[in-house]
This record gives sequence, C-alpha cells and structure tokens, in this order.
Amino acid sequence: MTEIVFRGPKDPDEFPNWRFETLDIEYQPDARAIWMNYRSDAPQCYTLTMLVELLQLRDSLRALHASPAAARYPFHYLVMAAKRPGVFSLGGDLATFAAAIRRQDLSTLLAYAHACVDLVYSYSQSLDLPIVTVCAVHGQCLGGALEAALAFDFIIAEEDASFGLPEVAFNTFPGMGAVTTLTRRVGPALTQQIIMSGRTYTGREMHEMEVIDQVAPSGGARAAAVAWMRDDGDRRWRRRRAIAEARRRSHPITHDELIRITELWVECSARIEERDLRHMERLVRAQRRLIGAAPIESDLSTASSSS
Repeated sequence: MTEIVFRGPKDPDEFPNWRFETLDIEYQPDARAIWMNYRSDAPQCYTLTMLVELLQLRDSLRALHASPAAARYPFHYLVMAAKRPGVFSLGGDLATFAAAIRRQDLSTLLAYAHACVDLVYSYSQSLDLPIVTVCAVHGQCLGGALEAALAFDFIIAEEDASFGLPEVAFNTFPGMGAVTTLTRRVGPALTQQIIMSGRTYTGREMHEMEVIDQVAPSGGARAAAVAWMRDDGDRRWRRRRAIAEARRRSHPITHDELIRITELWVECSARIEERDLRHMERLVRAQRRLIGAAPIESDLSTASSSS
C-alpha cells in the first residue's frame, strides 16, 4: 500500500526563493501574481513526487498569505503554467496506473486519486484565499492536466494548444474532477460529448465551446496572461474575484462529490481488460518518445520514502 507523506509548508520568509524538484516559482510584482511553472526537466505527467510538491506549494501559499511576508509580496493572482516547449502536461501517471491495476493494488490507485482530488478541490476554491486563479496553457494539455486546468477560475490558452480526455480509449473515464468541473462550465450534454468522444480539441475549439475563457496566438499564452492580469489593475481583479466567487456559490463543488466520483474511477479502472492495459502502456511509451524521455519506473515508492 502506498501512502502519501505530506511535507510541511515552505518558510514564508524565503519566498520567492522556494525550491522544488518539479516546479519553478516566480513572483511578478506589477501584476501581483505568483507563477507556478512545471519545470522543463520535470516528468511531464503527475507523478507522486509532483503531487506531493503541489500539495506542499498549496500549503506554503496559505502560510505566505497569513504571514508578515505577505506585505512584501502581496498576490492577487496564482498562475499555473509550464516551461517545456510543446507540452503543458500529459496528465495522470499512466505507468503507475497500469502497474497498480496489474497488481490489483487498489490502495495505490486510491491514494493517488485522493491526492489529485485534494488538489482539484483546493484549486476550485482558489486555495481558500482572496485570489483569482489563472491557467495559461500551451501545447498538449491532456487527461489529468485538463482536469487541473478546469478547476482554475479562468483559462487562457494558445489557439493551437491541444486539449483532450483520452480515458475512454482504455474503457475508463476522467475521474479526478473533469466530470464535475466541466459540467459546471458547459452543462452535462456537452460534458458527456467531450468525455465520450475521447478526441482532442484545439484551444480555438475549446474557446468556441466556452470551455476556456480566452485564446492567444501560438507562443503567446504567457504574454496574454500577463496583459490580462495587468488590465485595469485592482478594479478588474476585484470584479474577476467577485465573478469567480459568484460561480462557486451558484454551482458549488464539494470535496465529497469529488471523492465519490474518484472512488468510482478506481473501481472502474480496476476492472479494465488486458487489451485496455496494453493500450495504456503503449500510450505511455508514445508519450515518452514524444517528449524525448527515457523509460522510467513509477516513483511511488521513492516519493513516499523521500517525503
């Protein structure tokens, strides 16, 4: 059984010089924004190490906001972005999923799923802080990466970015938040269409379906996000924060709902057939070839012990 060992928050007095294995943190004073970037040399899926660090970052930002250091580094925005060219994130750790399913190690799947749900819920609540969350997407944003993005208040994406929920290809479904967050954005009918098709959509197409909020030209996600945050300063920020909070109140997301859905995902995934597992493993190999990564083993055990 795999357990997630949480790390304590970083020292607020050391911000913005926090160091992570998988994340780069930047502070942009003119926009009062903190950028959490997936590093270009980090695994391009949500390994357990990355999940642990994302949870630690969440707790660190809460500690920063409550500390005297917040006067030196006030932040109105949290931006999720990525630094690897062509890839935002390839989503869930399919290698870990396949290995756990072969072993019928449901506790590992459940621990991973619960960590993802904790993050998605935190993002959907803007970390319980008086901030606006923004996701700036370029390249491929697939599976769990799209689920994470959908939990943010606003999404800005390049018009040729690639979005998709491929889980139907191996007879399961996106179980870490997409059913909930996508339904609240575009309604149940379009949500079902997107999930059941398993196809990929461009940023332009996602904007036309009203899944994302703004498109940017190719290579322009960061610049568009910066301009968006700077626009009209505090007045526009207050309005955006009010809109995001009104959305939360009119269509509330509960942690219990996300947990119940992700436990259904574990149950469904545990029953997929051998041909589905082989397809999942082929996809893992294809993804690694795409990003030029060497084959690696799941980091479940090492992340747990090093945390």
